[in-house]
Amino acid sequence: MFLRRISVRLGTFLLGERYILCRSFAMQRCVVRCVPEEEKMAISYKLGEGQRNLLRAKTETLGGALSRIVFNATKHLNKGKKKKKAKLEGATPESESNTITAQLTFNKVKVEDDIPNSEAWQEGAILEIGEHRYVVNVNPPMVKSVVLPISIMAGFPVFPRLDLDFASRQDSSYTWYREDSSGPSTPPTANSGDSKRKSNEQDKQPNWVQASRDLIYTPMNSDIGSKLKFVCTPRCDGKEGVTMETVTSCQVEAGPGLCPFENRHLYTKKRTDKGCFRVVSYNILADVYAKTELSLTVLYPYCPPYALELDYRRQLLLKELVGYNADLLVLQETGKSLFNDALVPALDLSGMEGVFMGKGQQSEGEAVFYSKDKFRLLSQEDMTIGECLSSHPSCHDLQTWLSHSPAVLNKVTSGSTVLQVVLLESIEDPSRRLCVANTHLYWHPRAPHIRLIQMATCLKFLENVVNSNSTQPAKHEFCVLQDTSISLLLCGDLNSPPTSGLYELLTTRAVPASHMDWFPAEPQTTDDGKLELQEGVDLSHPFNLTSACGLPDYTNYVGGFQGTLDYIMIDTCQLAVNQTIPMPTHEEVTTNTALPSIVFPSDHIAIIADVEWKKS
Repeated sequence: MFLRRISVRLGTFLLGERYILCRSFAMQRCVVRCVPEEEKMAISYKLGEGQRNLLRAKTETLGGALSRIVFNATKHLNKGKKKKKAKLEGATPESESNTITAQLTFNKVKVEDDIPNSEAWQEGAILEIGEHRYVVNVNPPMVKSVVLPISIMAGFPVFPRLDLDFASRQDSSYTWYREDSSGPSTPPTANSGDSKRKSNEQDKQPNWVQASRDLIYTPMNSDIGSKLKFVCTPRCDGKEGVTMETVTSCQVEAGPGLCPFENRHLYTKKRTDKGCFRVVSYNILADVYAKTELSLTVLYPYCPPYALELDYRRQLLLKELVGYNADLLVLQETGKSLFNDALVPALDLSGMEGVFMGKGQQSEGEAVFYSKDKFRLLSQEDMTIGECLSSHPSCHDLQTWLSHSPAVLNKVTSGSTVLQVVLLESIEDPSRRLCVANTHLYWHPRAPHIRLIQMATCLKFLENVVNSNSTQPAKHEFCVLQDTSISLLLCGDLNSPPTSGLYELLTTRAVPASHMDWFPAEPQTTDDGKLELQEGVDLSHPFNLTSACGLPDYTNYVGGFQGTLDYIMIDTCQLAVNQTIPMPTHEEVTTNTALPSIVFPSDHIAIIADVEWKKS
């Protein structure tokens, strides 16, 4: 897989009782991958039409590796020839045997067989296998793998999942081709003994037309019905590796047309200026929840089933997220596979790095991506809310109060809800630090008191994080810029409307024990009994928070519910809103009844704000 196809083919000709191997004068490559952290080294070369890949211990002697090479070469060259000769001359299959030798030379001197592999295989050495000669390249620029999406639509960019070794993504070259079935077919190759037999297959081979020389390609309507081919030549510091190509397994399909998020992209074409950063908070609807029977028949019956498939929604999500040119992407309901296989590769091409926190055994969790030219990751201080309430010293009083309501206490402590905490440092001004908190609180509509307890736990934990990383602790009474070197940014799907006690707690720094959310009229019932409290409790926190996106009419719009549940809360001591990106129009949201739809990949809407550091 490491070697490109050589244009000069090897031909085998029958002459009397001998086979003569005719080869080109240009030597092929033998690629050796040898890195300190691995115990074995990989040796790869091409023999005939097949690629030979060996994995050998570094401590093994060269003789051992060469013996294996001879064994493989003998097996390959003798395969099929004995039977063919026996048929032509009446000989038995065992009447012929090819003797093959192999050796490695360096500067025209034979390398001794007792030398360890790690020392024997040097750059520029010559590997000889019978009549074949290969020049050894050690750790050249290399394409380890290329993975293309299994579903591609016109108008939506294709992000290759590209894994390079010893290569620079910027220095490497890329070419996209589209299949042109109307063009001339690839002619049969000369000197091919099977040309007649393979003529039908060759006639069907497509003609490839160059479409782009960029890493990312957005198919056009003219590509619909065609497959795509991606070719990459890895390079680094003047060195060039072996070209690798791959063809999509699917044809380009028609897209849904203009999506409403593309209108929002008109406001995010430019990256933010110095001293400012763009924040996106977005519940992207986990695949595990989108394809359930409940989702198909009750929650989203208006949405075509194909539009709920991850292969479809992934393309919309990637185009939407990349088009926001964000400095911080704070995502909820992020599938583990989506994070690793789609978001990380695509957003890496946009200069972003991501971190993920799962929810126990669940297949989804929270993710934060940050722009590498704006922020540097200092630490992650994630926690599970239930575990924090049970064991963190700052939550001792809260736990003691809840001990009188065991059903509620068990509900919170046994839950999988997490708080993802990422501590970042500004590249522009290292004295500026940002504590990014990301959570998705409990969903049940009759459990506002559960969410209050969850948020109280989060705020106590965040107060400890900020104080332990600040020059001075945050204060309740007033806000002074130089009191703390860390600014809090709290994002997420809080499942709480602006009329809730939770929103009051966040924005006024307190909620009283008498608040109605402590005593829901019809509390949820579980196996432990009703989730009801004996009494409320006064809560408070030291942060000066406000909603950066104000209060939109809704951030979640489904058939049975519309409301604002998602927030970007900023610390007004050190942060201010520069601008808020407009929400989609109500007409755009309801054109296809509700969310998700063929043009909205989630049942939530991304909220976006440009935030700036206040000047000291």
